[in-house]
Amino acid sequence: MKKYLALLLAVIAIQGCSSGGGDSAPPPTAPDTVFQLFPSNAFTTGSTDTINYTGTDTKGGVWNGTISSQVQSQSTFLGQPAIPVLTQLQLTNTANGAIISNIGTVYYTTTASDRRYLGYSDASSTTVSANTSTIPQTAKIGSFGVIGTYTDNAGAVDAQSWRLDDAGGGRAKVVQLSTEKDQFGNLDISSTTTSVIETSGNRISQTLVIFFANENVTLTLNGS
Repeated sequence: MKKYLALLLAVIAIQGCSSGGGDSAPPPTAPDTVFQLFPSNAFTTGSTDTINYTGTDTKGGVWNGTISSQVQSQSTFLGQPAIPVLTQLQLTNTANGAIISNIGTVYYTTTASDRRYLGYSDASSTTVSANTSTIPQTAKIGSFGVIGTYTDNAGAVDAQSWRLDDAGGGRAKVVQLSTEKDQFGNLDISSTTTSVIETSGNRISQTLVIFFANENVTLTLNGS
């Protein structure tokens, strides 16, 4: 659980910084509306973001905590120039006092017109190979694409994709799908990360739904 929740930090830059607010039952967003998938400061050195979460799991757990990130100076990853984003996860199960925490780094390419997610590294896990696709700077509702396929040092393979759905009221939902299988090809974890964004790419809210196959438990977290 700890490792995978840290991997969720990979999508923070795509889904923007929080601006708050929300409407009930808003009208559909015009289909020709153009959305920035990356807010203006997503890859600016020193830029920070924090998402506060609350949620539950299907075994009775009650969770709250934060995921924080800060963009670091340019470095290299998998042999190419990269923008590292230092990330920190802290979650507490208030039902039993259990704490999950982790610090790691996610990496993106440096070219805005060819932005790709390269992988992740922390004290125990790192991406060792990746087959990546460009994430566009802008998209309209109905757009979709592949983020990439990532193999870590234990042989686990994570396949990620994205799409842009209508959220109504001039907003959209960035939906990221991720499926991780172990070195034997068995399902380990699957997830759906949904972020409501404005046309600027700024995040209004975020929901994570994560299924842990080995434990047969689903964790749902709501954040802003």
